Amino acid sequence: MADNGLRSVTIAMDVLECFTSTEENGASDIARRLGIAKSTASRMLSTLASGGLLERRAGGRYRLGLRLFEYGQLATDRLLLKEIALPALADLRDRLSETVQLGIPLGAEVLYVDRLEGTHGLRFHTEAFRRVPGHSSSSGKAIAAFNPFVAQAVLNAGFCRHTPYTVVDPERYRTGLIEIRERGWACSEEQFEVGLSSVAAPILVTRNGITRAVGAISVAGPTSRVLGARKDTVVTSVLRVTRKLSATLSRVDVES
Repeated sequence: MADNGLRSVTIAMDVLECFTSTEENGASDIARRLGIAKSTASRMLSTLASGGLLERRAGGRYRLGLRLFEYGQLATDRLLLKEIALPALADLRDRLSETVQLGIPLGAEVLYVDRLEGTHGLRFHTEAFRRVPGHSSSSGKAIAAFNPFVAQAVLNAGFCRHTPYTVVDPERYRTGLIEIRERGWACSEEQFEVGLSSVAAPILVTRNGITRAVGAISVAGPTSRVLGARKDTVVTSVLRVTRKLSATLSRVDVES
């Protein structure tokens, strides 16, 4: 069964590859080029079209779908984001002396693709802090508040309680996202680990009049330092960085 599944994936990749040299293909074209049965080609084309990777045209022909374009844009955003964010992360770390992170959405989770440790030697370098649930992290909530696809992925995945302070009620989660959209930043007060909190703001990109979050910058550390007397400074600093990155990303997209 596993071998059959891998073969189906291989065929799907080969089918998509056919569209790099020919704008439109039908089942007969694909079957002939790949040496597979026409019925197999037809099923694969239909499956790929149902996922938005292909678009069905008249006469049973297909062409590449918009979903592939969206994947390409997402990959480009993430690579570019990582490149331009590093100097900003370093500046933010030096200014606050706390651990700073660049997170991107990965389904219902947040993947930290860059992290610069603060001067206090926290343990964020462990694997447990590399990929975290979106509902219990400030970055996850900041992204979800400005990206409905991420918010829905979190809701679909369900809520796991990590500490007594983790939000696990869907309605409370939705209300929290509304509040985050209004103020522009999010916080996680000991929702992933007791004693540790974070503040995050989204990195936004506007295309075709639609603005969505593609990532977030967060500052993490002991609750007393992140959400204590310096909270306003932390929030202001994070917002300054993310607004600059958002403007840069949007400008690069327009120029390209």
